[in-house]
Amino acid sequence: MDDATLRAKVEERLYRYDPLRVNFHLIRVDAVDGRVVLSGVVPSTAMKRMAEMLARAVPGVREVRNELISDPEIEADLGLRLAADPDLSPPRARVIATSVQGDVTLAGWVPDEAARRRAEKIARSVRGVRNVVNNLKVKVAARRAA
Repeated sequence: MDDATLRAKVEERLYRYDPLRVNFHLIRVDAVDGRVVLSGVVPSTAMKRMAEMLARAVPGVREVRNELISDPEIEADLGLRLAADPDLSPPRARVIATSVQGDVTLAGWVPDEAARRRAEKIARSVRGVRNVVNNLKVKVAARRAA
């Protein structure tokens, strides 16, 4: 079976699985010599595993490399990166990151505009992130009377 036919058969198998159909436009399938690579974003690790199982079940598939990333993986990776920055972790800041289909929203507060921009830059560097909405607010610290 040629590569284009195999790719089409895998895509069809994934598309027929209703929970993946909603996000199908975010999944890429490549096939070369019976080796299939799945990439893109899915909502959950369960869907990531299911996509791999479905691809493996297609006749002609010899190997599957699953490079899909799930929204929880994006959120976990981003959370670790933000926590590693002293200006973006408690008690100096409170940053909440959510991912839906690879679209990340940052919410909460940071100590200054530089930290706000840095949080967005970090978010954009995470694998699987397609877009970032930065709703972080700069929290102005109260000054003590001298």
